[in-house]
Amino acid sequence: MLLGDYFQNINNNYKKFFFSGISFDSSKVKKNHIFFAIKGNKFDGNNYIDAAIKKGCRIIVSENKIILKNKKIVTLYSSNVRKLLENIAYKILGKKTK
Repeated sequence: MLLGDYFQNINNNYKKFFFSGISFDSSKVKKNHIFFAIKGNKFDGNNYIDAAIKKGCRIIVSENKIILKNKKIVTLYSSNVRKLLENIAYKILGKKTK
């Protein structure tokens, strides 16, 4: 799957960036997944970004503007990460069931 097919308003350099799945739980991240760093009542997904990267995540979506030293990791900003996760999950599942 390519980022440009699922995300609007992203840098043209990222549109052909490949990803294989999505996750909001760092313990379930697999290689080439997008990690949605969601802030909850008990846990803040932003605290688990490093763990997600170590498991093979190459794309991070957060409500915080993140700057990483690793230039191979794409970081995307969203003011509503939960809503974006919902939209992307719907697009992925909708395409797989057709």
